[in-house]
Amino acid sequence: MKRALALLSTAALACSLAACGGSDLSSTSSANVASAGSPEPKEADVLAAYTQAAEVYDWFNLYSLPAVGEPVTENGQPYDDNQDGIPYQAVDYPGLNTYADLDIRVRSCFSPELADEIMGEGANYRDIGGKLYTASGARGSNLYLLDKTAAAERVDENHWTVTLTFWADFSDQEPQADGYDHTVATTGYSQKVLDYEKTANGWRFTSFCPSDALDLDADTVFTINYYQDFEVTSAYLDYSDWKLVCYLIYSDGAYSEAPFDLLYQRFLERPEDILKVLALLDGSPYAEKGPDYLNIDAIVASAGYHAGGLDPAEQSDFLSVLNTCQPETEAEQAVLDKIRAAYEKTSALNANPG
Repeated sequence: MKRALALLSTAALACSLAACGGSDLSSTSSANVASAGSPEPKEADVLAAYTQAAEVYDWFNLYSLPAVGEPVTENGQPYDDNQDGIPYQAVDYPGLNTYADLDIRVRSCFSPELADEIMGEGANYRDIGGKLYTASGARGSNLYLLDKTAAAERVDENHWTVTLTFWADFSDQEPQADGYDHTVATTGYSQKVLDYEKTANGWRFTSFCPSDALDLDADTVFTINYYQDFEVTSAYLDYSDWKLVCYLIYSDGAYSEAPFDLLYQRFLERPEDILKVLALLDGSPYAEKGPDYLNIDAIVASAGYHAGGLDPAEQSDFLSVLNTCQPETEAEQAVLDKIRAAYEKTSALNANPG
């Protein structure tokens, strides 16, 4: 049932996008200036150029530009749904009145070779009677995609890269061999690296991908069957650190205690490694969903909660790690601070149970 509801929700979203065509850029000229950039664009310029290019790319890959009016055939005749052919409607989007307008917009974002590919065979836009028409449609975004994040890095004076991180999030209850429904969840992330290069016409993207290009086959994305991996095979014991953290996102009840204990033991043995994966989780879109959705803070600070509940005589190993661990980044230091705060809070409660 959850999968069916998710499909219906995505279909509704796709129809909404097709109707509104995404957020409006103020003008074609603003897109041209942003994509061409300055001779030495800053990180913010590159990310802004990516945002605008992604909207344009999605007009061809994810959803069509909004359209109005009676449908016509490719030769401009009234469309008859009893005959073969594709119905086209006039595009209704500021600054895109003709096919040439669309071509200019595309070429303001992408290199000539990539622009030719985007505008080439298969694109659902036509020049009909001197106006821009579209065969409206939307394929629906990736059901497993939670969100994407972007980071820009300069390679040299003529080349930047934009690294996109696509975060997976999907869960359902599926029947298992014991006769009951159990959680099967997909979490993790995949990445794509895009090239933004200085060309004869200005700064352009020379490679690109759709806004929902989550790769479910990436080795950092996991589909976890909790019944199988915990009760049947105990496969969680051999998980990588990142997969163990991903497992905990949707674990509950009996499926949680032993895996949390395992994460605590790994923190004692390899604190810096565990800080890295917890920092990744702490800075992810999962954390932004809030405690009513996924209790990410409890996972991030779990070592502190665990240690705080131990007898004082059993806390020495934890305290030694807490005081000698060397975070490498601010994000890792933030995680260590959360672990320390959780420990102090839990210890205080245990010392004063009343």
